[in-house]
Amino acid sequence: MRRILLTFVLLSSVVGLSLLTEQGVPAAQEATPAGAAAPVILEMLASAPAADAPGMLQVLARVTLAPGAVVPAHLHPGQLLVSVASGTLGYTILGEGQSLRAGAGTPTAAEEIAPDTEATFGPGEWFVYEAYVVHMDRNPGNEPTVILISGLVAADEPFLIPVDMDMDTATPAA
Repeated sequence: MRRILLTFVLLSSVVGLSLLTEQGVPAAQEATPAGAAAPVILEMLASAPAADAPGMLQVLARVTLAPGAVVPAHLHPGQLLVSVASGTLGYTILGEGQSLRAGAGTPTAAEEIAPDTEATFGPGEWFVYEAYVVHMDRNPGNEPTVILISGLVAADEPFLIPVDMDMDTATPAA
């Protein structure tokens, strides 16, 4: 029964995220038209029940954001480590919450990310995302951004939970 529940939760997460993402790399004639949303691709690389944390899943994911892509307001049901593999990531906490950032080669995140201000990360930089903090992500650069995500999330909730917000009031201060 538990395997069926976990399979259902993971499948619901993938289906839900597919509504927010476009799979694959478009050919030149299929490129994102001006004014259209740039693609965001979420790949769940691994997932397993956490032996030491009942009701939680250990997850590993890779997200690719095309230049100009925005992931609107959302949250995750668990603490995550987010590392930028390539490109540039803009990360904004919307409202209340806390995340800590670290530079390349730093073993412990210690610098607090201020809410409602965009924090920009480059290759090798990473941050700790605290559970249920509403945030948005974007690629402000001219090349794809690839991030790696690992952490513990609630097994009975989708990995990414969209939050209905007025995005005009959620625009980050750079």
